[in-house]
Amino acid sequence: MSLCINPVCLKPNNPDNHQNRFCQNCGSPLELLGRYRVMHLLSDKTDFGKVYEVYEQDTPKILKVLAHNLSNDAKAVKMFRQEADVLKKLHHPGIPKIDDYFQHQTRNNLVLHCIVMEKIDGLNLEQWLKQQQNHFISQEQAITWLKQLAEILDLVHGKLYLHGNIQPSNIMIRRDRQLVLIDFGTINELTRTYLSQLSKDSGNITKMIPSSYSAPEQINAIAVPQSDFFALGHTFVFLLTGHHPLDMYDVHQNVWQWQGHATHISPLLLNLIDWLMMPEVENRPTNAQEILQRLEEIEQQHTRINALGIYQPEQLAQPKQNILSSSPHKQPEKLALPALFAALLVSLGLLNVIGLVTGYPKLTAFPNNGQHPQRKGKIDYFPYAEGRDSQGRIAEFNIAVLSIEYKWLYGSNFQIKYNDQVISIEVLKLNLQQEGIQQIMENPNEIISVGTATCEGNVGVGQRIALERSKQVQFLAKKLFNNTPSVKNYRLLNLGQFLRNNCQKNQDLTAYQRSVIIMGVKKKSAGVILDEALRDRLDKKPFGDFKLKDYSLGSVDKFKTISSNL
Repeated sequence: MSLCINPVCLKPNNPDNHQNRFCQNCGSPLELLGRYRVMHLLSDKTDFGKVYEVYEQDTPKILKVLAHNLSNDAKAVKMFRQEADVLKKLHHPGIPKIDDYFQHQTRNNLVLHCIVMEKIDGLNLEQWLKQQQNHFISQEQAITWLKQLAEILDLVHGKLYLHGNIQPSNIMIRRDRQLVLIDFGTINELTRTYLSQLSKDSGNITKMIPSSYSAPEQINAIAVPQSDFFALGHTFVFLLTGHHPLDMYDVHQNVWQWQGHATHISPLLLNLIDWLMMPEVENRPTNAQEILQRLEEIEQQHTRINALGIYQPEQLAQPKQNILSSSPHKQPEKLALPALFAALLVSLGLLNVIGLVTGYPKLTAFPNNGQHPQRKGKIDYFPYAEGRDSQGRIAEFNIAVLSIEYKWLYGSNFQIKYNDQVISIEVLKLNLQQEGIQQIMENPNEIISVGTATCEGNVGVGQRIALERSKQVQFLAKKLFNNTPSVKNYRLLNLGQFLRNNCQKNQDLTAYQRSVIIMGVKKKSAGVILDEALRDRLDKKPFGDFKLKDYSLGSVDKFKTISSNL
């Protein structure tokens, strides 16, 4: 069958059209530019016009036709043409190729504006996952596809354009497994906005409604490059779980409770996707290069850790996302002696005095050999103290608790919380720069990023969470100390799970049990064994009320840092 695209033709699908060059109903040409023959109507529900499948000889292509009532509107025509102009500039296997822009005149002298582009031979991701019976993709596939899409967005955003409508149905898979981003919404979105202003009451233009994958700001008709990242994150939640993201949204906590549905994926990659979906624009990646850099770091970390034989993601159970739940039959707690003592101090009006003297929001008694902190704004700083290895060689270590307020959110590997405010750990960067963390740390040679977990499942799960937290801290540290000449190396220190029997998820037993911590290193002796010297320092001169024996990986045989070169 050959279709007529004349918008006023009463029988565009006349069966006799197939054997003729002109429509047997209205007389309009059926061969566009003498090259393209229209075979199927694919969509008439777009805001700009209609979409057809056309053939150039035996090659199928896509034809977009601007609505005929807009053909004489110079600005609408300019915006329609701009889509073709933009796509011509974007040379990438993940972007459809533009064939031509042209004008087609019907028998009744209507002028139609047309764009012909490549038709992608394959399924979109929504169709593909359905074909897979909604079976989630692997971590390797997720990283590969994330890289492909981030590279496409890097190119698009670099030309100062947005896509504006990323979702599984707008991403297609070529036969060689290359993803292709289709339905570029940026130019279309500008067209819709302009047309809505022209004819608010005409009823001819459908106002753009963001998809269920769109960023919150798009609901308010505001779109920025980070809006594409949000939709990208939602798309991968769908691909990694087989469920729509909205099915896993916790409206009370304003978080996506989806990671428990993707237990086959490393938390580091899950956290990257959560980063893409942060509610606030400023908390998402600044640009696509940041995403690509993070993916590269994730691959390097996994390669290094797997080589050391520390763990594989599928070997450990995923911690349950149970932030909202609490036991309905909680037993009354006994009032401990410290609490009675604190109550007595309050009654005497002395607790506030102690708070002012020590600078702590709560009563904290440190051991006699415990190092007391220096308060630097919102940072607790413990100056350099030496540690010795088994041969007596010396290194010095300092410690910084990066926030006295924000602590790790229970069950999360990248979010921290203070009162009711939950933020990404990377949001601390600006505060730490303002506090002067680079100067506070006093020119270390190395930075150690510490990871701990508290009452968050069994020991294996806790150690996994602690490791992923240390990686998140390291990402932050590398950005903070990128321009510090003295820093030559970075290390991870996974201390594992807090082990005290009376540990409760909502009650800290030590001052820094859930804190975000880094350590600085200065080597004083050549050949010093750093792990031995660090453990000696933490054992003999602990910071605050910290005790190595409280952590599952604090013993001599398990204590180990992981080096990460610049």
